[in-house]
Amino acid sequence: MDTNEEIKNIFGEVFNISPDKIETKTKQNELEGWDSLGQLRLIMTLEEKFGISYSIDEIASLNTYEKILKKTEQKISEK
Repeated sequence: MDTNEEIKNIFGEVFNISPDKIETKTKQNELEGWDSLGQLRLIMTLEEKFGISYSIDEIASLNTYEKILKKTEQKISEK
């Protein structure tokens, strides 16, 4: 499974939706439950799954699926 698929599956688990509903351009305000608490749950799950961590500034800027995917792939490659 590639990183894109894994992150889509995490979105599905965290927001209780089908991973197929997640598109590259999906934005924070487009998903029910992707509020500040949902954001924290998502970030914590990503950090645990991939063994990475995001800074507070990064967390605040990760408001689209595409940004999350790119930043996560960058952090994985830096490990």
